[in-house]
Amino acid sequence: MESFQLDETQYITKITPKYKNRKPWSLPDKRKVTAFLPGTITQVFVNKGDQVTEGQTVVKFDAMKMVNNVQALTSGKVKDVHVQTGDKFPKGFVLLELE
Repeated sequence: MESFQLDETQYITKITPKYKNRKPWSLPDKRKVTAFLPGTITQVFVNKGDQVTEGQTVVKFDAMKMVNNVQALTSGKVKDVHVQTGDKFPKGFVLLELE
């Protein structure tokens, strides 16, 4: 058994090897636009070299019978587009990169 403190409370629990070996959380790279769900690309609104602004919709995709829009997290120039219409992708896949 191990103990850890969260806020003001002390916990005693068994910590599994899977938990100990997990990848530590880190801030996402705002220059990489990633998929938050697995799905299929229905429309790509930008090309390599285009200038985008923060919040601009760059990709539209279908997932679980819903249409989802992916927006740029920061302004910049499109460095590379890794998808095209009809592509299927997993969760966390890098759809495009900004400079």
